[in-house]
Amino acid sequence: MRIALSALQQRHYLTGTGRYLSEVFRHMARLEPSSEWLLYVKPDQVPLFPAEPPERLRVMDGCPSHPAGRILWEWLRFPGVLRKDGVDLYHGPANFLPVRKVCPYVLTLHDMFFFRNPGRTSRLRALYWTSVIRATWREADVILTGSEFARGEILRYLPVPPERIRLIPHGVDDKFFEPAPAAIRKEMRDALGITGLYILFAGRLDPDKNPEGLIRAFHLLVESGKAGDRSLVIAGARDYQSGRLPQLARILGLEERVLFTGYVEERHLPALYQEADVFCYPSRNEGFGLPPLEAMASGVPVVAGDSSSLPEVVGKAGILADPDDPRAIAQGIAEALEPGRGSEMREAGRARARTFTWERSAALHLDAYHEALNRRV
Repeated sequence: MRIALSALQQRHYLTGTGRYLSEVFRHMARLEPSSEWLLYVKPDQVPLFPAEPPERLRVMDGCPSHPAGRILWEWLRFPGVLRKDGVDLYHGPANFLPVRKVCPYVLTLHDMFFFRNPGRTSRLRALYWTSVIRATWREADVILTGSEFARGEILRYLPVPPERIRLIPHGVDDKFFEPAPAAIRKEMRDALGITGLYILFAGRLDPDKNPEGLIRAFHLLVESGKAGDRSLVIAGARDYQSGRLPQLARILGLEERVLFTGYVEERHLPALYQEADVFCYPSRNEGFGLPPLEAMASGVPVVAGDSSSLPEVVGKAGILADPDDPRAIAQGIAEALEPGRGSEMREAGRARARTFTWERSAALHLDAYHEALNRRV
């Protein structure tokens, strides 16, 4: 059987959805070696999947880079590629499927952000993605999502039969449990310009991840003296709206205390987490939430938003705070910085993180694939 997934919607670096795709693809291929596995990629994406043998990567030279052009290409041209390649099942891992069906389809809907919060992005972008999802979900034989929250949102905004949805939590890579070597820790600090103690945020810098609320909370910690000598490290690729964040830090007099690192290389991520005193992720909207899971695996106390899927991921192992209340965020960080509480959270976080594995996630994906194939019999 030939099973195909697509990375064509990913950027030239791995975001959360890209890491999900990379991990689940790798583990499924390991669990079911009798199947033939294909991953469709653009030329500049080949380096993102160094663990995959070349025969698994199908390079699409003709796929446009611009999102609108790529969507049209995937709608109109990609089904012919799938048919020509003899694909028996296709999985769209990032909210999108071709509108012409040539084999059983599985779709992952990570979240319904553009339906739930159309005012928090550009009107054109919200219209674009709500239209794309509405146009394609009906082609899916099975729909996958990573949290009970996301499942509820799908049922709220789309007329999907509940029995067609499968809840499959993500996992966390073993590398986050392993102590990063001292040389890598130094290399990470030198590369990113980090010195001393720090509180960490890692993720895309879009408004719903709420780095602005974290900067305001950090200001309260500095004013109260509870931040000590720590800096705030904000790591992640810049969003088109993120230019206001350095300006906010300057207005609050924090330009010497807040560091924006930009995108962080995969090999530096475990060290980045493990060197932090606290990881804070006051996101307002998540379909799952890989960064706090990775931070817990790394043995870092986690403070996260108390909304969307984050309570499902963090559980009682971290501190949950109202993402729209900087004082609540600051209080959560201050609590996590207390030596006894921080030690307790580190232990609880690691134990919690070990319950999320890519092996289990991959096995459940394979079950969903076989279900989709059986629906077509």
